[in-house]
Amino acid sequence: MVEAVAERFAAVLGRPDGPGLREWMASRFEAGHDPLVERYWRLVWTVNDWQVVPGHLPFQPWMAEALRRSGRVSPSRR
Repeated sequence: MVEAVAERFAAVLGRPDGPGLREWMASRFEAGHDPLVERYWRLVWTVNDWQVVPGHLPFQPWMAEALRRSGRVSPSRR
């Protein structure tokens, strides 16, 4: 799965897949992982009686770690 996601990011961004791109992706997934923001939106959806959209929080830390362990990020960058 990590390979497929990295390949798609590379294609969309027009960058080669490699350690730099994967480290950038991992940092973006980590930056997007905020349980308080997730909780806020769940409350907004509930109060407004809107459909609750499933979160991505369990996925984000896993993806960041998987990108770093995929063998393409240099050990000095971990």
